[in-house]
Amino acid sequence: MRASAVCLFSLMLLLTVGRVNAERLEVVADVWCPFNCQPDAPLPGYVVELLKAAFPDDSIDYRVLPWKRAILQARNGLSSAALAATQDMADEAHLQVGQQPIGYSYDCLYVAAGNDAKYQGHADDLNSLNRVGIALGYDYSEGLGEWLAHSGNKAKVFSESGDEPAARNLRKLSRSQLDGMIEDRSVMNYLLLNSEFSGRVVSAGCSQSLALYVAFAPQQGKGAERAAQLDRGIVTLRQSGELARILAKYGLQDWSH
Repeated sequence: MRASAVCLFSLMLLLTVGRVNAERLEVVADVWCPFNCQPDAPLPGYVVELLKAAFPDDSIDYRVLPWKRAILQARNGLSSAALAATQDMADEAHLQVGQQPIGYSYDCLYVAAGNDAKYQGHADDLNSLNRVGIALGYDYSEGLGEWLAHSGNKAKVFSESGDEPAARNLRKLSRSQLDGMIEDRSVMNYLLLNSEFSGRVVSAGCSQSLALYVAFAPQQGKGAERAAQLDRGIVTLRQSGELARILAKYGLQDWSH
């Protein structure tokens, strides 16, 4: 009986220590499904699921915020991390990323079916468009970014803010309120599964890929430590096959293949 009591006490002590050492990680972003979706959805986004698997002893609290606010909160240490940021975004906000990306982004131009516009990597490929939707606070690459930055195109650019800028721009495009929109390929493929948009919107071409990361707040030295833990977690999940199982729920394959 004494031995059993000692074992029980030891187990309770270990559980108590685990609870004390466990941390709450608040991770934030706007809705960018399938990377991160609605927090209360059956499929909250594969990056959210990766974090939960890589930080099994911690509580992952995923909150939806407009992207600019999400980056600002992480920068100021009010949130633990911003989800699915590029290296440039992280560097600009002084956030910490690891060595392992959590996927890749392909900026693409989308237009209404029947529009002959084609994006082939050059800024002037967009000159035929008069109303182009983007997401406020996002960075865009190659000719797309060059066209958006040109002062002569300022009146043609319509920035959407809020929690779901991609979905809002897509609705506007499908209703002919926009001539085109620029968005990530995986995000749009996911949105276009909705029968409401079936056959109404098509891709006119994409840029080269950009790696995406979870960008951790650096305060108190935790940023580098958490980025390294996520790196180890991604490697372990890939080796075990669990990464492939998580991605399969979203109709995706491992980005390293």
